Amino acid sequence: MYDITELEPTTKELAVSIIIVVVVLAVTFFAGYMLGVQSGTDVSDNGNGIDDIREQYHKIEVNQHQITNGLESAVAGSHAAAETAGRIEERAGAAAESVAEAGKLIDECQQIIGTVRNRGQANQIKN
Repeated sequence: MYDITELEPTTKELAVSIIIVVVVLAVTFFAGYMLGVQSGTDVSDNGNGIDDIREQYHKIEVNQHQITNGLESAVAGSHAAAETAGRIEERAGAAAESVAEAGKLIDECQQIIGTVRNRGQANQIKN
């Protein structure tokens, strides 16, 4: 392999060419740096960009809370409706039982009335 000490310039032209390359690289770096600094200062900022984003984010957050509250109240309403439906079903069952009982009582009353009428007709005095 090569030893670093062997890379010393042996002639005056080689030394001058190395210095020229180093100077060209330094000038290129300096020019690039200056162009970067110059173009970086041309960015316009009116200060309103972040405020608009912040305001939109706040509106989104408020809307999300409203939607969440609406969903929670809808769920609560559905639970209340389910409870009401359960109570209605229980009452409908109780009403059906009451109607069945009333039907039996009506039948018994009709039988009693029929028996009383039959007795009345059997005990009629003939003129």
